[in-house]
Amino acid sequence: MDQRLFEASQSGNINLFHQLLAENPLLLHSLALDSAENPLHVASVAGHVDFVKEILRLKPAFGKEMNQDGLSPMHIASANGFMEIVGELLKVDPRLCRLKGRDQWTPLHYAARRGRVDIIREIVMAFPESVEDVNIQGETALHLAVKNSQFGAIEVLVELVREMRKVNILNLKDKHGNTVLHLALGENNTR
Repeated sequence: MDQRLFEASQSGNINLFHQLLAENPLLLHSLALDSAENPLHVASVAGHVDFVKEILRLKPAFGKEMNQDGLSPMHIASANGFMEIVGELLKVDPRLCRLKGRDQWTPLHYAARRGRVDIIREIVMAFPESVEDVNIQGETALHLAVKNSQFGAIEVLVELVREMRKVNILNLKDKHGNTVLHLALGENNTR
């Protein structure tokens, strides 16, 4: 990625961004050819909501792209707790919350591991089936919340699962044969 575009994305400088677009109207289109990371990734890491909105307006397809670490902008915003960015991405396409990144982790997995309660609620309300997604280890977001002692996340996920009548999720086993209850009790935990 062009250094000036990187700086504009990192600082959230929309004026510089528009100046760069005026100099090269195909700037966003050529990024897909030569960069593993796009300005939406950079702005999502930095938490620049207005810059994210502008990129999404001009190039919504960037929301689906994974960076070199196997993370989409939704993964990044979910892990970092940037609720407004998550909301903007969900407006573009609610299915972005089900993108599977490295090791098949979804944005909900990252939010649960970090205890991002508001983001968990937002993602599950936007796409209820997301609570059923499992990573390469067969772990749901609830497994990860329990393993990482994220009590607020556990409470919200159990409440949402109960409200949606998807309590079968509580009985799902990871690749080591652990249900959420096994993990909570420390039984059969091979980690």
